Amino acid sequence: MNFSSKSRLSLNPKTVAGLLLVILVIGYGLFEAYDLVRGPSLVILTPQNGALLRDPLVEVTGIAKRTAKIQISGRQIFAQSDGSFKEPLLLGSGYNIIEVKVEDQFGRRINKKIEVVLE
Repeated sequence: MNFSSKSRLSLNPKTVAGLLLVILVIGYGLFEAYDLVRGPSLVILTPQNGALLRDPLVEVTGIAKRTAKIQISGRQIFAQSDGSFKEPLLLGSGYNIIEVKVEDQFGRRINKKIEVVLE
């Protein structure tokens, strides 16, 4: 055996293609897993927090992403395929708290409260 020659890594086309394929597969896996790692998101569009309302029937609208369950004031609702939701809610006279809860398939939750006053 001749140990005097230096061993070198040769980059032939098969090796380069294999490395690119491994990098591509790992990158795609990380891209797909990113949403699972982030957890749910919730944006409430209407009504605005602190709003003074005159009509007892209010429409709660928003966008919920990466969720398995959505509840408005304890009642389960369902979102559209794009994550948007719209649900009518009857308010009582005076001060009202509307609670919106979302949960993903791993049990991670977001709770938001909207305080409104019905004249």
